[in-house]
Amino acid sequence: MIHEFQQIIRAYRKTDFNERKAALATVVGLTGSGYRRPGARMYITDDGMWIGAISGGCLEGDALRKAREVMMTGTARLVTYDTSNPDGENFGIGLGCNGVLDVLIQPIDPTEADNPLETLDRIMQERRPVSLTTSLPDGAGVFTEELKPDIQLLVFGGGYDAVPLVKLAKQVGWRVVVTDDCVAHLQPRRFGEADEMLAVPRDQVRSQVPIDRYSAAVLISHNFKYDRAVLQELLQSDIPYIGLLGPKKRGDALLAEVADFVKGTDLDRVFWPVGLDVGAETPQEIALSVVTEIQAFFRKASAQPLKYKTAPIHQTGQALVDL
Repeated sequence: MIHEFQQIIRAYRKTDFNERKAALATVVGLTGSGYRRPGARMYITDDGMWIGAISGGCLEGDALRKAREVMMTGTARLVTYDTSNPDGENFGIGLGCNGVLDVLIQPIDPTEADNPLETLDRIMQERRPVSLTTSLPDGAGVFTEELKPDIQLLVFGGGYDAVPLVKLAKQVGWRVVVTDDCVAHLQPRRFGEADEMLAVPRDQVRSQVPIDRYSAAVLISHNFKYDRAVLQELLQSDIPYIGLLGPKKRGDALLAEVADFVKGTDLDRVFWPVGLDVGAETPQEIALSVVTEIQAFFRKASAQPLKYKTAPIHQTGQALVDL
């Protein structure tokens, strides 16, 4: 949802509040099944524009109407949608919904430094996990959610096959940094979508590249000596995921040359060859393989076909906490 949050904040920043009013709808509770989970958000302006979603399309029209009321009154409202009755005339008919959804609709005042979107923006900039608690109207309790930073992809090497990897990672909504020790490889026309392009000497990776525990590194330079030096640096950091592009024998050789820096469970965070086995051949297919493996790693998912999953796809449960 972080990518959606980014889109919502961009839309909020572009809103001319001299001409427009706005509201934020947030899913704060779910009993049963639903297309969106607690924490999903939808930004709405009084001209009918919206970014994000609170359902698969069945609730947005009604949410727009109720959001206009909230904009006019300036008072937050908690709305409950019951889509669990398959025979009734409810919002879930034909869309596979089968749950009870609680949605908080809040007016947005850009002059308030702690309005919901300013708060969300600050949290995203800090890149650390935060527990965010929102009071609900009419004594309905509070909504508490754990917000974690989006994945940061560190791409080491500015070759041609790094281009689709950067593009796909940005489409997913990750923060992407491309780095190389050759400035000529860092061309804006190739990596203009990246959040940062850094020309960093290979032996200064730890001191000059923004590594945190939500980062994944992919070594994609095709330069054995460069990859060896970068791998040595990364093994001395606390980065949780290191992917090595290329055949397994190449990865074996790289690890053999940095064996003195491999300690304890270090090999658990090194993936070689990088990516899931999806039959990838082209750079675009390899990018898909790599991005899906990183996604599964950080979400602690099995990466098996959902057909064989016996548990619910999403974690279920009520997100409302009584006061």
